[in-house]
Amino acid sequence: MVHKEITRQLKAKINSPLYSVGDLLPAEKTLAVQYGVSRNTLRKALKELEDQGLIERRHGAGTWIRNKHFQASVTHLDSFTEIARNEGKTPSSQILRFELQTPSAEIAKSLQLEDGEQVYYAKRLRFIDNVAMQMEETWLSASRFPDLTLAHMKTSKFAYIENECGVRIHGCYESIVPALPSPELAQLLQISQQDPIIKMHTQAVDEQHNPIDYSILYTNMFEFQVKYFLPRKTEFSPQE
Repeated sequence: MVHKEITRQLKAKINSPLYSVGDLLPAEKTLAVQYGVSRNTLRKALKELEDQGLIERRHGAGTWIRNKHFQASVTHLDSFTEIARNEGKTPSSQILRFELQTPSAEIAKSLQLEDGEQVYYAKRLRFIDNVAMQMEETWLSASRFPDLTLAHMKTSKFAYIENECGVRIHGCYESIVPALPSPELAQLLQISQQDPIIKMHTQAVDEQHNPIDYSILYTNMFEFQVKYFLPRKTEFSPQE
């Protein structure tokens, strides 16, 4: 349905850094022209956003941003759990799979494993305030982290690694690409198969730059908006 697509597009814009809570949206006539739909179709989309608590429509005054599902500014490496809690939100995880397995050649190479070493594989759906934000697949060396349990993966992987294993996470390599979700992923994230997602390959490393984990994150870009600030560590010294 057309109004569903307009709802998703408007939600993405509302949750983006372009708007803040309290901002006024353009007039209905302007939005209808902008999205190439009728006023009636636009009003159906706005009604859905109002029912979700994102906007408030006041007769004669316009449409205001009432809430944003999730937006955060990040200035250094934080886990999903830390990002949510820093914003006063409640994170949770649903474990879809957790098992010991023989890694693929790609995973073994990424984790620098010896022949025959096994890995823990976890597949979990991440929520913030009960809204599905991200699906994560992650692999960790079973020999390096032998005490990893289902309970650890239900909370914070980083907390287990640092607080229980005494491994300091130095940083994380990230590679980001846009993608379209599979039918299973679209259902988990409650989006359409035509809605783009953010697919991120990540690898945390310790202070000796040894790999800690390897993960693939699939993020619902309509719900989970994170703005990063990456400080420059050294000052530029112009050459004379």
